[in-house]
Amino acid sequence: MLLQMATALLTEAERMSRTDANTCLVKGMLAMAKRLPDAALIQFTNTLRIAPHNVAALLGKARVLYGRRQFQQALAIYQQALVLRPAGKPDPRIGIGMCLYRLGHTEDARRALARAIAVDPAAAAPHLLLATIDLNEIKRKVDPRIRPAVADPAALEVALGEAAGCLQRAMEHLQRAYEVQPNNAAALICLADRLFCKADFGGARRLAERALGTADTMAIQAEAQYQIGRAHHADKQFDLAYEAYQRCLALNERHSLARYGLGQMQLQRTDMSSAEATFQRVLEHHPRCVEVLRALGYLHARLPNTKAKALEYYEREMQVLADEAAEQAKSLGRAAGDVAEWFDDANLFLEAGLLYEGVSAKKARKAYAVAAQVLGRAEGGGGSDAIPELWNNLGALSQLTGEPDEAAAAAYGQATERCTRMLAEVRARTADRKGAHSQRPSNELRRLENTLTSTTYNVARFYEHCGLWERAERLYQDIVARIPAYTDARLRLAYIAFFYRGDSEGALAHIGQAIDADAKRPAGWLMRGSIELHRKNVQVARRAFEHVLKDISKHDVYALCSLGNYYLAAGKSESTRAANEPNTASAAAKKALDLAAQNYKRALEFFDKCLQLDERCAAAAHGAAIAIAERGFAVEARRLFQEVRDAATSGLGPLALCNPASDLVFKTSGLAVAATAGAAPLRLDDMRVGCDVLLWSGVNTAHACVEIGNYRQAILVYEACIKRIQETTATLENAGSAGDADRLI
Repeated sequence: MLLQMATALLTEAERMSRTDANTCLVKGMLAMAKRLPDAALIQFTNTLRIAPHNVAALLGKARVLYGRRQFQQALAIYQQALVLRPAGKPDPRIGIGMCLYRLGHTEDARRALARAIAVDPAAAAPHLLLATIDLNEIKRKVDPRIRPAVADPAALEVALGEAAGCLQRAMEHLQRAYEVQPNNAAALICLADRLFCKADFGGARRLAERALGTADTMAIQAEAQYQIGRAHHADKQFDLAYEAYQRCLALNERHSLARYGLGQMQLQRTDMSSAEATFQRVLEHHPRCVEVLRALGYLHARLPNTKAKALEYYEREMQVLADEAAEQAKSLGRAAGDVAEWFDDANLFLEAGLLYEGVSAKKARKAYAVAAQVLGRAEGGGGSDAIPELWNNLGALSQLTGEPDEAAAAAYGQATERCTRMLAEVRARTADRKGAHSQRPSNELRRLENTLTSTTYNVARFYEHCGLWERAERLYQDIVARIPAYTDARLRLAYIAFFYRGDSEGALAHIGQAIDADAKRPAGWLMRGSIELHRKNVQVARRAFEHVLKDISKHDVYALCSLGNYYLAAGKSESTRAANEPNTASAAAKKALDLAAQNYKRALEFFDKCLQLDERCAAAAHGAAIAIAERGFAVEARRLFQEVRDAATSGLGPLALCNPASDLVFKTSGLAVAATAGAAPLRLDDMRVGCDVLLWSGVNTAHACVEIGNYRQAILVYEACIKRIQETTATLENAGSAGDADRLI
């Protein structure tokens, strides 16, 4: 209303005289009040054209140029105003000090502001600016992202001493500003900020509310609303914080901190789409802000079908951290080294590791390894006790990525030691409580017990990998004795009973118990089918695989691939029968060939379905290539055999992976799921030879080369396959020694 009246009066004044300096000056001030700096600059320039020594116009023009970050030009105009009116108010020395500070002349800025205080001891603004300079100096001297262990101890001690002096001076200036002007909104906001840093959220909110009542500009009002919002935020009064952040942005839509806080409140309300839009707006202005990148990664990690986007944000954050580490190292004259050596936040790498588990076992292991290094430095090297799941996952991923056995053994040993120690401590605390015998187990106790069970299971798998069957069997038996419903351990006992001890009845008994415990879990039926195939009970095996597809999961890749292999073998059998007929033109031979063609076609259908569900399924691609070769297309089959290597990339196998970034570690009856859904347990004893898809794709490539007459290439491939078999056989012969496994449970 007042602005409208002022506009009307100025219009009338301009009608009377268009060349009056005061009219142009007031129009410029009105434009500033309307937040139209470009229009204000035009009017101030017009005023100075009419009256070159108009100090008010000079100050207005300098203010606009400062807002445009043209600090050198603004400085010259402030100095001109000072020459014209040394004792004028507002004091040009304050503007001079602000420009000098922005230009990097900190000491000159201090002198200008000190002179402003000497001229007018009752001025609060110079004290506030000097306090701000000192607080910024603290951030420059002591970067919280640099670990004290990395920085030079002597230099760090000096920096901490200087920072303490800066903080004392800053508080003295703030106190003085408050004393000379108790209702100065800027002083109240600065004090509110200091109280917030001291965790006095109520005091900070009250001071910010006082500042809101005395503020005379929208910028100061917006900052007061932000201080109120974050005080409510820290007090977990999220609805009040949400409203305060919105009010702040209504006053100043470019307030990035308030917008970031609003995004956090939207996350707390599970309004994911609004939170993403809010964080994206902050990221547009601050593309290297690690907090916003972390928030977006966290958000996408919890949305369906956006895990790749989450990883993209986490990787961007890692890159920003690495760049900052390099810059800090350069400033200190040191080598940058690894990111893990410079930063103490392990959550980034834990979150990224969880997402990498479904993408790349090697990347997941690397992320967890960095998290372990960061946590290992905390609290004198014992900071990672809180998440023994991390070490279990490192052991599992070390096996899956083909790391040396020593790495897996060391990780499993750490997981077992830490988990056992923490369990003893929790049980001791529980026993000390009154009436503990009548209390239900705590969430922490259940988590640790489940983690120890998962780690024990993985150690047993590691023993199998090392050929220590008796040790593995004892661990599985211990798990089953404590938790009869742990079907994965029963299935491993079945595997050892059949493939190591040759006890088929005992193996089937274990499988029967696993199926009785969970009939809808495909792993038991898949192992039953696998064992029946080895026993030559082909039809029984086929029915087991068909049961999985009909009654449990029609998209189970293992069952589909197994049935494809069944029809492939049936087709081969009919082809052999036709070839053995005395008269290849007889009806019996033709019938056998027709049956062979039907079986090969059926096999291709199953393999094709597998590849539709998992385009990187090497076993299905290999089986399809065999079926094509058997039907006489040797050239096409050879090409497919060569492509199998690209499809047979490493992935996560049936090892129990825990979630180190969440207390809700296990999802199924409180137990770790040790096999990935739809996959049968790995057959470790013949995995490297009999079930080595890469090996047998090489053998079949050589066969195909023979069929097309490329004998030289066939010889080379056969020799490479023989060398691989010799190497894996030697490895299996040496696996009976305990080695690093002796250091485990």
